[in-house]
Amino acid sequence: MNLVDLIAGQLSSGDVLGKLSGLIGANESQTKSATAAAVPALLGVFGKLASTNSGADQLAKAMGGLDLGMLGNLAGALGGSQAQGIGSLGGNLLGSLLGGGNGLQSIVGALASFAGMQPGIMKTLLTYLAPIVLGMVAKQFTGKPDAAGVARLFSEQAGNIRGGLPKGFSLPDLALGAVSGGRPSEPVRSSHGHSHAPEKSGMPGWLLPLLVLGALGLGYYLWQQSQKNKPEERAVVVEERVKKGPVTVDRREVIDTNGKTVTDTVLETFSIDPRFLEAGKTAGSLFTGLAKTLGGVKDADSAKAAIPELEKFGPLLRTLEDEAGKLPADEKPAFAKVIGDKLGLLGKIVETVMALPGVRDLLGPIVTPMVETLTKMSK
Repeated sequence: MNLVDLIAGQLSSGDVLGKLSGLIGANESQTKSATAAAVPALLGVFGKLASTNSGADQLAKAMGGLDLGMLGNLAGALGGSQAQGIGSLGGNLLGSLLGGGNGLQSIVGALASFAGMQPGIMKTLLTYLAPIVLGMVAKQFTGKPDAAGVARLFSEQAGNIRGGLPKGFSLPDLALGAVSGGRPSEPVRSSHGHSHAPEKSGMPGWLLPLLVLGALGLGYYLWQQSQKNKPEERAVVVEERVKKGPVTVDRREVIDTNGKTVTDTVLETFSIDPRFLEAGKTAGSLFTGLAKTLGGVKDADSAKAAIPELEKFGPLLRTLEDEAGKLPADEKPAFAKVIGDKLGLLGKIVETVMALPGVRDLLGPIVTPMVETLTKMSK
């Protein structure tokens, strides 16, 4: 069994890469190249984490809380309402396992450079891949994984993970060091209660202090010269938060200057107001339900049969009004556009149904007030 091949096969099945491309805003060729490097890279970082007791335990707990059902229809999950939840879960996993600091940034930067992708897009891709990769690892256990099993599995797969990295790409040392949680080893000291006298040498006792002083003086002089010749290092960090409607963009730009080398790294994180998402979900349920019910009306008899079902949408419409009313002022224009777009499609269905003989008299008192309310919300 090869974990890298197993996960790659899962991602290449169906339209998974196509769905991922749509979610991150990249073309499928870019996504395929980036994913080929990102999967073994994530496994490599998780493997480094699993090499410590605390890290293996952390991974085991993270995998134990995953819903593995999504792996059965990955393309459907990424193309449906679950996609946002998968991305949020991935962001939380990367933040908790990698610390969300230099470790994550170095991985993002290395992968983005290799794939020719913007760091912000690469980071978004990793948030979707993290739960998929960990989920596939978790599926290799018959029950809930434990720390010992996780450490053993990653140890067995170390060769496959190294071999899975694309030619020309290597994991950054900073990223691996950042997640290992290790500390520099200390020299072993003797715990005996007595000391050994130093062996005598042929060197006169008065000569050794002079040699030490000379060495210290030479060392200090060389250090001073190295500082004079050392290129000036500068790092400028620019952070900003931009809110446009329901979308908040956190942008962090790090410009490193070392001699004649300038490195400009930009990380962008996008988030959407949960209230906007909830109202959008309610609107989706309402419009989908109305379209389905009205689409089944073919004559006066079917219209009469549809009345009880249409009346059920009244409470849902009131909920939508309440949720839309609680949105901040700067988010309401964007939400009005969402309603307007959906209303345009629904309006055509309503117009067709109401033109049927005898239907307007039956459904007009129910449907017309709903359409009027939605029209007000779209302005």
